[in-house]
Amino acid sequence: MYEDLKAALLTATTIPMAEYEWATKPAGNYGVFQTDFNLYDNGDDFHQDTATEGSIDLYTKGNAPAVWAEIESILNRVCEGAWEMNMQTLDSASRMLHREYVFQLEA
Repeated sequence: MYEDLKAALLTATTIPMAEYEWATKPAGNYGVFQTDFNLYDNGDDFHQDTATEGSIDLYTKGNAPAVWAEIESILNRVCEGAWEMNMQTLDSASRMLHREYVFQLEA
């Protein structure tokens, strides 16, 4: 399922996206996504369910509701609602708005 999310983020958004990091950050709006870890639900001494948790960090020059809607639409479709907008801050150095989404996917 992570590969489906990765493909959608790389092809179905209007802003540049990269997995893990950028060698050279784009001048305008951009995003970075990654998996953080796998979650296991143990029961009866064996794994019952496995999920992957990750995050998407978006950097925009001010409010960008159209960009946020694109990302949220992809998350709704691929993650089936298992996501949240975790935080939004203004990066003091770059003056860009940083929004973080956290998602979970079945592994």
